[in-house]
Amino acid sequence: MTEQDEVVSDLAKPGVLAGITWAVASAYADTMRGYDARRGYKPGTIGYVAHGLICDRMDRVFSCRDYRLPSGMPAGAGMEAVRDGLHPDDIDAMPRLGPDLVSYAPLNNSPGWLFGTRRWLLQSFEFGTVKKIPWARKSETKQRVASHPDPEPAWDLFAAGVLIMDAQPEIPLVIDPAEDQGIDTFVVAHSIHEELGERELFFGRPNLVRHTSWHWRLDLMANPPAPGGGVPIGRDPQPYTPNPNEVVSDAPVRLRKTPNERNRNETSG
Repeated sequence: MTEQDEVVSDLAKPGVLAGITWAVASAYADTMRGYDARRGYKPGTIGYVAHGLICDRMDRVFSCRDYRLPSGMPAGAGMEAVRDGLHPDDIDAMPRLGPDLVSYAPLNNSPGWLFGTRRWLLQSFEFGTVKKIPWARKSETKQRVASHPDPEPAWDLFAAGVLIMDAQPEIPLVIDPAEDQGIDTFVVAHSIHEELGERELFFGRPNLVRHTSWHWRLDLMANPPAPGGGVPIGRDPQPYTPNPNEVVSDAPVRLRKTPNERNRNETSG
């Protein structure tokens, strides 16, 4: 099993990937509802607003920070605060996940969320350029995350210990596990085409030192995760779901006459 297979499986089963996907979708939908270039909005506005909303949606779906609940509370508790201000479509689609599933875990003031020993940070990029994200020109934190060695190295100059990198030499290549308490950090990369409204969303391990920007990445738009351990929170009241074993007598049925039948009856009368 590859690292990608293992990580994706671990995050998909309890609904973590579904929560991430919902958070980004909700944030961009809310951003684009108010975006109008005719009113003076610029493309840079989208990125600034979306970043703040993505953080908010991550906190909502995973019960972090302002939406944090006491330990042991059941999934679905505190829904009034979580729903507040959300668009009805986002409320209907939001998975209900346990409040202890994920915690807020920033890295050097970069917003991050943690499931087990796996953390993810956020990174926006220009639409259509996910394969060319220049990690060497990103923040020191992102450079250090992207400097993680290839989890499945091939036998080449890199595996032999010859390292070629286009980064600032004073930055440590790898985050010291002792410094970060054994936490493994990944990146959620997101973008939108402001004119077409099309989005891109990836989860993966970034790569600083090679010609490609990723050791591996999962396209969450092309492979939308199942809700996993979560179910949509929905809106109150919930519709009645009949018991499949319940016997209900058939309601009387009255057939509607066709126009020809009505005409014949009217003319014969």
